[in-house]
Amino acid sequence: MSQIRLNRTPELQEVLSFLRSRYRVLSEAEIIKVALAEKYKKEMEDVPLVDEKTEKLIAKGMEDYKNGRYTVIKTDKELNQYLKNL
Repeated sequence: MSQIRLNRTPELQEVLSFLRSRYRVLSEAEIIKVALAEKYKKEMEDVPLVDEKTEKLIAKGMEDYKNGRYTVIKTDKELNQYLKNL
């Protein structure tokens, strides 16, 4: 496991003191891990799963489905034929 060295600035000490009061059973290293994990989770909420073009294609497909514009495929032969016609 690698190590990370942090300088204890007054700001860092203030943050650690606050978090230590909220997470009494955790060590400072564990508190830092929790804080980083929470920060990562928050940042990932804003990352789209697909690009804008794909998002539009999905929306169009859902709208077509809702309006009954879709193809029913029941067999492998029908699927192969459909894919050839794309």
